[in-house]
Amino acid sequence: MLTVKGENLRINKLSLDTSEVVVEGEIYNLAYSENDLDKKQSGILGKIFK
Repeated sequence: MLTVKGENLRINKLSLDTSEVVVEGEIYNLAYSENDLDKKQSGILGKIFK
């Protein structure tokens, strides 16, 4: 999951087919997280910390 925080954020493009999103505005923070334990083990952090 990607969380975007900021002000005056606008989604200019959202494609569920290609998983692409274009956001405009003043972005203060981008945070990536994985909530499912199984996903953590197979995700990028799981691969780094094997």
